[in-house]
Amino acid sequence: TGPSILQVPRVYEDLFAECGLKFSDYVTLKQVLPNTRIKFWDGTHLDLTADLADFKRQLGELRADLPAAFDRWYADHIAKNVAGYGPYLGTPVRPVLGYLNAREIAAALPFRPWETLYQHYWRYFRDERVAYALGYQAKYLGMHPREASSIFSLVTWLEFADGIWHPEGGFRALARGLGRAAENLGVRIHLNSPVKQVLIEGGQARGVLLESGEQVRADAVVVNADFGYGMRALLPPEARGSFGEARLKRLKFSCSTFTMYLGINRRYEHLPHHQLYLSSNIRRTEKPYIDDSALDETAPSFYVCNPSIIDPGNAPDGHSTLFVLVPVPNTAHAIDWQAKKQVYRDLILSRLPTLGYDDIEQHIVSETIYTADTWRDEYNVHLGAVFNLVHGWTQLGPLRPSIRSDGAKNLYWIGGAVHPGSGLLTILEAARSAAHFIGEDVPAEVPQFAAA
Repeated sequence: TGPSILQVPRVYEDLFAECGLKFSDYVTLKQVLPNTRIKFWDGTHLDLTADLADFKRQLGELRADLPAAFDRWYADHIAKNVAGYGPYLGTPVRPVLGYLNAREIAAALPFRPWETLYQHYWRYFRDERVAYALGYQAKYLGMHPREASSIFSLVTWLEFADGIWHPEGGFRALARGLGRAAENLGVRIHLNSPVKQVLIEGGQARGVLLESGEQVRADAVVVNADFGYGMRALLPPEARGSFGEARLKRLKFSCSTFTMYLGINRRYEHLPHHQLYLSSNIRRTEKPYIDDSALDETAPSFYVCNPSIIDPGNAPDGHSTLFVLVPVPNTAHAIDWQAKKQVYRDLILSRLPTLGYDDIEQHIVSETIYTADTWRDEYNVHLGAVFNLVHGWTQLGPLRPSIRSDGAKNLYWIGGAVHPGSGLLTILEAARSAAHFIGEDVPAEVPQFAAA
Protein backbone atom coordinates (compact mmCIF):
# COMPACT_ATOMS: atom_id res chain seq x y z
CA THR A 1 0.00 0.00 0.00
CA GLY A 2 2.96 2.33 0.34
CA PRO A 3 6.35 2.78 -1.33
CA SER A 4 7.47 1.44 -4.70
CA ILE A 5 10.99 2.91 -4.91
CA LEU A 6 14.05 2.08 -2.81
CA GLN A 7 16.94 4.54 -2.92
CA VAL A 8 20.54 4.45 -1.64
CA PRO A 9 20.87 0.78 -0.63
CA ARG A 10 24.10 1.48 1.23
CA VAL A 11 22.12 3.15 4.02
CA TYR A 12 20.34 -0.15 4.66
CA GLU A 13 23.59 -2.07 4.33
CA ASP A 14 25.33 0.24 6.81
CA LEU A 15 22.48 -0.04 9.30
CA PHE A 16 22.58 -3.84 9.20
CA ALA A 17 26.38 -3.81 9.49
CA GLU A 18 26.14 -1.67 12.63
CA CYS A 19 23.99 -4.46 14.08
CA GLY A 20 26.44 -7.17 13.04
CA LEU A 21 24.17 -8.36 10.23
CA LYS A 22 24.33 -8.50 6.45
CA PHE A 23 21.45 -6.84 4.64
CA SER A 24 21.63 -9.22 1.67
CA ASP A 25 20.98 -12.16 4.02
CA TYR A 26 17.51 -10.74 4.64
CA VAL A 27 16.53 -8.81 1.51
CA THR A 28 17.44 -9.30 -2.15
CA LEU A 29 17.52 -6.12 -4.20
CA LYS A 30 17.22 -5.81 -7.96
CA GLN A 31 18.25 -2.67 -9.79
CA VAL A 32 15.58 -1.03 -11.92
CA LEU A 33 16.68 0.27 -15.34
CA PRO A 34 15.71 2.80 -16.42
CA ASN A 35 14.95 4.50 -13.14
CA THR A 36 11.77 6.07 -14.49
CA ARG A 37 10.39 6.82 -17.94
CA ILE A 38 8.86 10.30 -18.10
CA LYS A 39 6.23 10.75 -20.82
CA PHE A 40 5.51 14.39 -21.63
CA TRP A 41 2.39 16.23 -22.68
CA ASP A 42 3.75 16.53 -26.25
CA GLY A 43 4.22 12.78 -26.74
CA THR A 44 8.01 12.76 -26.24
CA HIS A 45 9.67 10.90 -23.40
CA LEU A 46 12.88 10.84 -21.37
CA ASP A 47 14.28 7.85 -19.50
CA LEU A 48 15.88 8.85 -16.21
CA THR A 49 18.59 6.27 -15.65
CA ALA A 50 21.71 5.52 -13.61
CA ASP A 51 23.37 4.74 -16.97
CA LEU A 52 24.67 8.28 -17.27
CA ALA A 53 26.06 7.82 -20.79
CA ASP A 54 22.63 6.76 -22.02
CA PHE A 55 20.94 9.64 -20.22
CA LYS A 56 23.31 12.15 -21.79
CA ARG A 57 22.70 10.56 -25.20
CA GLN A 58 18.99 11.21 -24.73
CA LEU A 59 19.63 14.79 -23.65
CA GLY A 60 21.76 15.34 -26.74
CA GLU A 61 18.82 14.30 -28.90
CA LEU A 62 16.74 17.02 -27.23
CA ARG A 63 19.39 19.73 -27.62
CA ALA A 64 23.12 19.61 -28.33
CA ASP A 65 24.25 21.55 -25.26
CA LEU A 66 22.23 19.58 -22.69
CA PRO A 67 24.80 16.81 -22.01
CA ALA A 68 27.38 19.40 -20.95
CA ALA A 69 24.75 21.11 -18.78
CA PHE A 70 24.07 17.77 -17.11
CA ASP A 71 27.79 17.24 -16.45
CA ARG A 72 27.90 20.62 -14.68
CA TRP A 73 24.80 19.80 -12.67
CA TYR A 74 26.10 16.37 -11.68
CA ALA A 75 29.49 17.71 -10.59
CA ASP A 76 27.84 20.42 -8.51
CA HIS A 77 25.73 17.77 -6.78
CA ILE A 78 28.72 15.70 -5.78
CA ALA A 79 29.67 18.72 -3.68
CA LYS A 80 26.06 19.26 -2.62
CA ASN A 81 25.86 15.67 -1.38
CA VAL A 82 28.98 16.13 0.76
CA ALA A 83 27.63 19.38 2.17
CA GLY A 84 24.05 18.24 2.60
CA TYR A 85 23.52 14.53 3.16
CA GLY A 86 25.72 13.83 6.16
CA PRO A 87 25.36 17.15 8.02
CA TYR A 88 21.60 17.45 7.44
CA LEU A 89 19.80 14.31 6.26
CA GLY A 90 22.06 11.80 7.95
CA THR A 91 22.37 13.34 11.42
CA PRO A 92 19.93 14.22 14.21
CA VAL A 93 18.39 17.63 13.77
CA ARG A 94 19.79 20.53 15.78
CA PRO A 95 18.00 23.56 17.24
CA VAL A 96 17.37 26.43 14.82
CA LEU A 97 20.31 28.44 16.16
CA GLY A 98 22.57 25.51 15.39
CA TYR A 99 22.16 26.27 11.69
CA LEU A 100 22.41 30.06 11.93
CA ASN A 101 26.17 30.45 11.91
CA ALA A 102 28.60 31.74 9.32
CA ARG A 103 30.00 28.31 8.45
CA GLU A 104 26.59 26.73 7.83
CA ILE A 105 25.32 29.68 5.83
CA ALA A 106 28.49 29.89 3.73
CA ALA A 107 28.23 26.17 2.93
CA ALA A 108 24.60 26.54 1.80
CA LEU A 109 24.83 29.71 -0.30
CA PRO A 110 26.46 28.18 -3.42
CA PHE A 111 23.49 25.84 -3.77
CA ARG A 112 20.86 28.62 -3.80
CA PRO A 113 18.35 26.97 -1.45
CA TRP A 114 15.95 29.89 -1.97
CA GLU A 115 15.26 28.72 -5.53
CA THR A 116 12.39 26.38 -6.26
CA LEU A 117 13.19 23.06 -7.88
CA TYR A 118 11.80 24.30 -11.18
CA GLN A 119 13.93 27.47 -11.05
CA HIS A 120 16.95 25.35 -10.16
CA TYR A 121 16.61 23.02 -13.15
CA TRP A 122 15.66 25.81 -15.52
CA ARG A 123 18.88 27.64 -14.59
CA TYR A 124 20.95 24.63 -15.61
CA PHE A 125 19.03 23.28 -18.60
CA ARG A 126 16.75 26.00 -20.01
CA ASP A 127 14.36 23.24 -21.10
CA GLU A 128 10.86 22.92 -19.70
CA ARG A 129 10.63 19.17 -20.17
CA VAL A 130 13.93 18.48 -18.44
CA ALA A 131 13.06 20.85 -15.60
CA TYR A 132 9.78 19.08 -14.90
CA ALA A 133 11.23 15.59 -15.41
CA LEU A 134 13.99 16.16 -12.87
CA GLY A 135 11.86 18.27 -10.56
CA TYR A 136 8.86 15.98 -10.30
CA GLN A 137 10.56 14.05 -7.50
CA ALA A 138 9.08 16.85 -5.39
CA LYS A 139 5.95 14.70 -5.40
CA TYR A 140 7.83 12.27 -3.14
CA LEU A 141 7.38 15.11 -0.65
CA GLY A 142 3.80 15.88 -1.63
CA MET A 143 4.81 19.14 -3.33
CA HIS A 144 5.00 20.70 -6.80
CA PRO A 145 8.35 21.53 -8.47
CA ARG A 146 7.33 25.19 -8.47
CA GLU A 147 6.97 25.30 -4.67
CA ALA A 148 9.54 22.80 -3.34
CA SER A 149 12.97 24.14 -2.42
CA SER A 150 15.92 23.34 -4.64
CA ILE A 151 17.60 21.62 -1.69
CA PHE A 152 15.62 18.55 -2.75
CA SER A 153 17.48 18.29 -6.06
CA LEU A 154 19.77 16.05 -4.03
CA VAL A 155 17.04 13.37 -4.18
CA THR A 156 17.28 13.30 -7.97
CA TRP A 157 21.08 13.18 -7.87
CA LEU A 158 21.03 10.23 -5.48
CA GLU A 159 18.87 8.32 -7.97
CA PHE A 160 21.34 9.05 -10.76
CA ALA A 161 24.32 8.14 -8.56
CA ASP A 162 22.96 5.04 -6.80
CA GLY A 163 20.08 3.98 -9.02
CA ILE A 164 16.60 2.85 -8.04
CA TRP A 165 16.06 -0.59 -6.56
CA HIS A 166 13.27 -3.09 -6.00
CA PRO A 167 13.19 -5.69 -3.20
CA GLU A 168 12.51 -9.15 -4.62
CA GLY A 169 9.07 -10.15 -3.38
CA GLY A 170 7.98 -6.52 -3.20
CA PHE A 171 8.14 -4.04 -0.37
CA ARG A 172 6.37 -6.47 1.92
CA ALA A 173 9.52 -8.60 1.58
CA LEU A 174 11.54 -5.60 2.76
CA ALA A 175 9.30 -5.26 5.83
CA ARG A 176 9.57 -8.98 6.52
CA GLY A 177 13.34 -8.88 6.15
CA LEU A 178 13.59 -6.02 8.61
CA GLY A 179 11.30 -7.92 10.96
CA ARG A 180 13.39 -11.10 10.81
CA ALA A 181 16.55 -9.12 11.46
CA ALA A 182 14.95 -7.43 14.47
CA GLU A 183 13.79 -10.77 15.87
CA ASN A 184 17.29 -12.19 15.43
CA LEU A 185 18.51 -9.30 17.58
CA GLY A 186 16.03 -10.14 20.34
CA VAL A 187 13.06 -7.97 19.39
CA ARG A 188 9.59 -9.40 20.00
CA ILE A 189 7.04 -8.28 17.41
CA HIS A 190 3.37 -8.43 18.38
CA LEU A 191 1.16 -8.47 15.29
CA ASN A 192 -2.56 -7.68 15.33
CA SER A 193 -2.11 -5.80 18.60
CA PRO A 194 -3.47 -2.29 17.99
CA VAL A 195 -2.39 0.36 20.48
CA LYS A 196 -5.10 2.38 22.19
CA GLN A 197 -2.93 4.82 24.12
CA VAL A 198 0.63 5.60 25.15
CA LEU A 199 0.91 5.33 28.92
CA ILE A 200 2.20 8.54 30.49
CA GLU A 201 3.09 8.58 34.18
CA GLY A 202 4.80 11.46 35.91
CA GLY A 203 5.57 13.17 32.62
CA GLN A 204 7.30 10.08 31.21
CA ALA A 205 6.31 7.42 28.68
CA ARG A 206 5.93 4.12 30.54
CA GLY A 207 4.53 1.80 27.88
CA VAL A 208 1.39 1.32 25.81
CA LEU A 209 -2.18 0.24 26.43
CA LEU A 210 -3.50 -2.17 23.80
CA GLU A 211 -7.09 -2.18 22.62
CA SER A 212 -7.36 -5.63 24.22
CA GLY A 213 -6.81 -3.98 27.60
CA GLU A 214 -3.30 -5.39 28.03
CA GLN A 215 -0.58 -3.03 29.22
CA VAL A 216 2.93 -3.38 27.81
CA ARG A 217 5.38 -1.67 30.16
CA ALA A 218 8.51 -0.06 28.73
CA ASP A 219 11.41 2.27 29.50
CA ALA A 220 10.88 4.12 26.22
CA VAL A 221 8.14 4.35 23.60
CA VAL A 222 8.72 4.98 19.89
CA VAL A 223 5.63 6.10 17.98
CA ASN A 224 5.59 5.21 14.29
CA ALA A 225 1.92 6.12 13.84
CA ASP A 226 0.96 9.01 11.59
CA PHE A 227 1.81 12.19 13.50
CA GLY A 228 -1.49 14.03 13.10
CA TYR A 229 -3.42 10.92 14.11
CA GLY A 230 -1.04 9.78 16.85
CA MET A 231 -0.93 13.13 18.63
CA ARG A 232 -4.70 13.21 18.97
CA ALA A 233 -5.57 9.53 19.34
CA LEU A 234 -2.67 8.05 21.29
CA LEU A 235 -1.58 10.81 23.67
CA PRO A 236 -3.44 12.60 26.45
CA PRO A 237 -3.49 16.40 25.95
CA GLU A 238 -0.95 17.00 28.72
CA ALA A 239 1.65 14.88 26.87
CA ARG A 240 1.45 16.71 23.54
CA GLY A 241 3.96 19.38 24.54
CA SER A 242 4.09 22.28 22.10
CA PHE A 243 1.61 20.56 19.79
CA GLY A 244 -1.66 21.64 21.28
CA GLU A 245 -4.78 21.58 19.13
CA ALA A 246 -4.24 25.11 17.84
CA ARG A 247 -0.75 24.33 16.56
CA LEU A 248 -1.82 21.00 15.09
CA LYS A 249 -4.47 22.83 13.09
CA ARG A 250 -1.86 25.28 11.76
CA LEU A 251 0.34 22.54 10.34
CA LYS A 252 0.26 22.25 6.56
CA PHE A 253 -0.25 18.73 5.28
CA SER A 254 0.56 17.24 1.89
CA CYS A 255 -1.73 16.06 -0.85
CA SER A 256 -3.27 12.61 -0.82
CA THR A 257 -3.38 10.01 -3.58
CA PHE A 258 -5.97 8.17 -5.64
CA THR A 259 -4.36 4.74 -5.86
CA MET A 260 -5.37 1.75 -7.97
CA TYR A 261 -4.01 -1.76 -7.43
CA LEU A 262 -4.77 -3.80 -10.53
CA GLY A 263 -4.44 -7.51 -11.23
CA ILE A 264 -3.94 -8.03 -14.97
CA ASN A 265 -4.24 -11.28 -16.94
CA ARG A 266 -1.33 -10.39 -19.23
CA ARG A 267 2.24 -9.08 -19.02
CA TYR A 268 3.58 -5.74 -20.24
CA GLU A 269 7.17 -6.89 -20.75
CA HIS A 270 7.89 -4.07 -23.20
CA LEU A 271 7.09 -1.31 -20.69
CA PRO A 272 9.39 0.00 -17.94
CA HIS A 273 9.02 -0.74 -14.24
CA HIS A 274 8.31 2.93 -13.41
CA GLN A 275 6.53 5.39 -15.68
CA LEU A 276 5.27 8.89 -15.06
CA TYR A 277 2.93 10.79 -17.34
CA LEU A 278 3.24 14.57 -17.08
CA SER A 279 0.18 16.20 -18.60
CA SER A 280 0.10 19.78 -19.85
CA ASN A 281 -1.55 20.76 -16.57
CA ILE A 282 1.80 20.34 -14.78
CA ARG A 283 2.79 23.59 -16.53
CA ARG A 284 -0.14 25.56 -15.14
CA THR A 285 0.66 27.97 -12.33
CA GLU A 286 -2.78 28.60 -10.85
CA LYS A 287 -2.90 27.80 -7.14
CA PRO A 288 -5.00 24.59 -7.32
CA TYR A 289 -2.48 23.06 -9.74
CA ILE A 290 0.44 23.96 -7.48
CA ASP A 291 -0.92 23.01 -4.06
CA ASP A 292 -3.36 20.21 -5.00
CA SER A 293 -6.26 22.06 -3.42
CA ALA A 294 -8.66 21.03 -6.22
CA LEU A 295 -9.18 17.77 -8.06
CA ASP A 296 -7.83 17.74 -11.62
CA GLU A 297 -10.67 16.17 -13.58
CA THR A 298 -9.38 17.06 -17.04
CA ALA A 299 -5.80 15.84 -17.52
CA PRO A 300 -4.11 14.74 -14.29
CA SER A 301 -0.51 13.59 -14.21
CA PHE A 302 -0.08 10.07 -12.89
CA TYR A 303 2.46 7.35 -12.09
CA VAL A 304 2.36 3.63 -12.97
CA CYS A 305 4.48 0.87 -11.43
CA ASN A 306 4.82 -2.38 -13.41
CA PRO A 307 6.86 -4.59 -11.01
CA SER A 308 6.12 -7.94 -12.65
CA ILE A 309 8.73 -7.37 -15.35
CA ILE A 310 11.50 -7.56 -12.74
CA ASP A 311 9.68 -9.58 -10.06
CA PRO A 312 7.43 -12.10 -11.87
CA GLY A 313 6.66 -13.98 -8.67
CA ASN A 314 4.30 -11.24 -7.51
CA ALA A 315 1.55 -12.54 -9.83
CA PRO A 316 0.51 -15.90 -11.37
CA ASP A 317 2.21 -17.02 -14.58
CA GLY A 318 1.23 -14.81 -17.47
CA HIS A 319 -0.32 -12.24 -15.14
CA SER A 320 0.96 -9.00 -13.65
CA THR A 321 0.19 -6.38 -11.09
CA LEU A 322 -0.01 -2.65 -11.73
CA PHE A 323 0.11 0.15 -9.19
CA VAL A 324 -1.38 3.44 -10.43
CA LEU A 325 -1.03 6.61 -8.36
CA VAL A 326 -2.58 10.04 -8.93
CA PRO A 327 -1.93 13.00 -6.59
CA VAL A 328 -5.26 14.38 -5.33
CA PRO A 329 -6.35 16.83 -2.62
CA ASN A 330 -6.35 15.63 0.97
CA THR A 331 -9.60 15.44 2.93
CA ALA A 332 -9.35 19.04 4.12
CA HIS A 333 -10.80 19.81 0.68
CA ALA A 334 -14.38 18.66 0.33
CA ILE A 335 -14.45 15.95 -2.33
CA ASP A 336 -17.28 13.45 -2.34
CA TRP A 337 -15.32 10.32 -3.21
CA GLN A 338 -18.45 8.21 -2.97
CA ALA A 339 -19.71 10.09 -6.00
CA LYS A 340 -16.36 10.66 -7.74
CA LYS A 341 -14.59 7.34 -7.27
CA GLN A 342 -15.97 5.42 -10.27
CA VAL A 343 -15.84 8.42 -12.59
CA TYR A 344 -12.24 9.16 -11.64
CA ARG A 345 -11.30 5.51 -12.00
CA ASP A 346 -12.67 5.51 -15.54
CA LEU A 347 -10.81 8.74 -16.36
CA ILE A 348 -7.46 7.35 -15.21
CA LEU A 349 -7.95 4.04 -17.03
CA SER A 350 -8.76 5.96 -20.20
CA ARG A 351 -5.40 7.74 -19.89
CA LEU A 352 -3.25 4.64 -19.35
CA PRO A 353 -2.81 3.99 -23.11
CA THR A 354 -0.65 7.15 -23.19
CA LEU A 355 1.95 5.04 -21.36
CA GLY A 356 1.48 1.99 -23.57
CA TYR A 357 -1.17 0.15 -21.56
CA ASP A 358 -3.53 -0.44 -24.46
CA ASP A 359 -6.94 -2.11 -23.96
CA ILE A 360 -6.12 -2.51 -20.29
CA GLU A 361 -9.73 -2.62 -19.14
CA GLN A 362 -10.19 -5.90 -21.01
CA HIS A 363 -7.44 -7.49 -18.93
CA ILE A 364 -8.32 -6.39 -15.38
CA VAL A 365 -9.18 -9.39 -13.21
CA SER A 366 -8.98 -7.65 -9.83
CA GLU A 367 -8.84 -4.09 -8.63
CA THR A 368 -8.65 -2.23 -5.34
CA ILE A 369 -8.95 1.53 -5.16
CA TYR A 370 -7.87 3.82 -2.33
CA THR A 371 -9.06 7.40 -2.14
CA ALA A 372 -8.06 10.09 0.35
CA ASP A 373 -10.94 8.86 2.52
CA THR A 374 -9.47 5.33 2.52
CA TRP A 375 -6.10 6.54 3.77
CA ARG A 376 -7.78 8.55 6.51
CA ASP A 377 -10.39 6.03 7.65
CA GLU A 378 -8.63 2.68 7.20
CA TYR A 379 -4.97 3.59 7.73
CA ASN A 380 -5.26 6.41 10.28
CA VAL A 381 -3.49 8.91 8.03
CA HIS A 382 -4.50 12.40 9.14
CA LEU A 383 -6.44 14.09 6.30
CA GLY A 384 -5.36 11.20 4.09
CA ALA A 385 -2.11 13.17 3.60
CA VAL A 386 0.09 10.23 2.61
CA PHE A 387 3.28 12.32 2.36
CA ASN A 388 2.60 13.77 5.81
CA LEU A 389 3.64 17.36 6.52
CA VAL A 390 4.47 19.58 3.58
CA HIS A 391 8.21 20.22 3.28
CA GLY A 392 7.98 24.01 3.00
CA TRP A 393 10.44 26.36 4.69
CA THR A 394 8.29 26.71 7.81
CA GLN A 395 8.26 22.92 8.24
CA LEU A 396 11.86 21.92 7.51
CA GLY A 397 14.60 20.61 9.78
CA PRO A 398 14.24 21.96 13.31
CA LEU A 399 10.83 23.44 12.39
CA ARG A 400 9.36 19.96 11.92
CA PRO A 401 8.10 18.04 14.96
CA SER A 402 10.98 16.75 17.06
CA ILE A 403 11.92 13.07 17.15
CA ARG A 404 12.47 13.47 20.87
CA SER A 405 9.06 14.48 22.21
CA ASP A 406 8.81 17.76 24.08
CA GLY A 407 5.66 16.57 25.84
CA ALA A 408 6.94 13.54 27.75
CA LYS A 409 10.31 12.04 28.57
CA ASN A 410 11.44 8.87 26.80
CA LEU A 411 8.84 9.32 24.07
CA TYR A 412 10.06 9.43 20.47
CA TRP A 413 8.48 9.98 17.06
CA ILE A 414 9.57 8.55 13.74
CA GLY A 415 7.90 8.71 10.36
CA GLY A 416 7.34 11.24 7.62
CA ALA A 417 6.42 14.14 9.92
CA VAL A 418 9.75 14.45 11.72
CA HIS A 419 13.18 15.40 10.40
CA PRO A 420 14.40 14.66 7.77
CA GLY A 421 10.96 14.04 6.23
CA SER A 422 8.81 11.78 4.08
CA GLY A 423 10.09 8.74 2.18
CA LEU A 424 11.65 5.37 2.96
CA LEU A 425 15.22 6.65 3.03
CA THR A 426 14.53 9.67 5.21
CA ILE A 427 12.31 7.74 7.62
CA LEU A 428 15.12 5.21 8.06
CA GLU A 429 17.44 8.10 8.90
CA ALA A 430 14.85 9.34 11.43
CA ALA A 431 14.87 5.89 13.03
CA ARG A 432 18.65 6.05 13.36
CA SER A 433 18.33 9.45 15.02
CA ALA A 434 15.72 8.06 17.41
CA ALA A 435 18.12 5.27 18.36
CA HIS A 436 20.79 7.92 18.98
CA PHE A 437 18.50 9.88 21.30
CA ILE A 438 17.38 6.76 23.15
CA GLY A 439 21.03 5.88 23.71
CA GLU A 440 21.51 9.27 25.34
CA ASP A 441 18.32 9.23 27.42
CA VAL A 442 17.78 5.66 28.60
CA PRO A 443 20.06 3.99 31.19
CA ALA A 444 22.77 1.73 29.80
CA GLU A 445 21.31 -1.53 31.10
CA VAL A 446 19.17 -3.34 28.55
CA PRO A 447 16.01 -1.22 28.26
CA GLN A 448 12.51 -2.38 27.39
CA PHE A 449 10.93 -0.66 24.41
CA ALA A 450 7.42 -0.40 23.09
CA ALA A 451 6.40 0.83 19.66
CA ALA A 452 3.06 2.35 18.78
